[in-house]
Amino acid sequence: MALLLRLLNSPTPGISGSVLHDDFPSVAAELLQGGFLSPAGSMASLPHDDTGFAELTWCSESRGFRYFSTGAGWITVPTNQVKRYLVDTDKLLEWLRRLFDIEARYQVTTLHDSVFWHLGITRIGTYRVNLYFVRRLELADNLRSFVTVLKQESGRTPAIIVSASERIPPVLELPLDVALVPLQQLLARTGDHCSLDHAAVLPLLRGYPTGEVRDTGIGLRFSTDYRQVHWNGETYKLTKKQAAVVEALHREGGRAHKDLLRAEAETDEELHRIMRNRVKGKYVQHPLWNRLIKSEGNGYYYLDAG
Repeated sequence: MALLLRLLNSPTPGISGSVLHDDFPSVAAELLQGGFLSPAGSMASLPHDDTGFAELTWCSESRGFRYFSTGAGWITVPTNQVKRYLVDTDKLLEWLRRLFDIEARYQVTTLHDSVFWHLGITRIGTYRVNLYFVRRLELADNLRSFVTVLKQESGRTPAIIVSASERIPPVLELPLDVALVPLQQLLARTGDHCSLDHAAVLPLLRGYPTGEVRDTGIGLRFSTDYRQVHWNGETYKLTKKQAAVVEALHREGGRAHKDLLRAEAETDEELHRIMRNRVKGKYVQHPLWNRLIKSEGNGYYYLDAG
């Protein structure tokens, strides 16, 4: 799995037969027999004596490939060394579906070609979770496409997005009910086999990272529809109008005029009325009013997350 993920993080997820058999002999047979690597033609050249690459030519007499060495003359190369292999992404995605025990009625959906996939829905503990797989988010174009597609997938939550890379973009802000995590962090090894590490998965679904004490968690995050706000270790629920107000404030950089906020909520009500809940027949101010959402004067409001 480590080799497959390493290949998936390269521009072209492939490997030459010479590198596969010489550098990874212990896993070559397993990957080939399991169908995770598929033949994709032959190499045009091979590394030679740390001085560069030797160009391969076909020899009709020996029915094989060879190259010329100034010190040893013509050298025949075994066929399996010349072959080129590509990661069979479909095979890997099916393996991931089995790993997460995804229901058979769901099909893998390609959301962005060769970059982002929806694997389906599974149950982990008491949670019903959408599973995704993504590769090469370190590329700016891939990251932009990922963010765009993720917004379109806002209805499929909660969600865990497993990444082929161990490096997660530090500037990426995700909704409260979406987690992006390297696949290797979710795997547990038992002998020669790997399985899903539920002890690593469940904290993601509960809304805080592995090892974090929930009572002391500090931060401000939102669900994709802004109907939930996670702030200072607590989760708050919002009505549709309240969520529209919070979304507008967040979108505007944390500060906006009341006219814009009312327009986003599609109402003429004053903000203090929008931010009320009916509890036991009486209206009470939402817990976030005057705590997270504060007035700046002159009709402006802001998010005071500090």
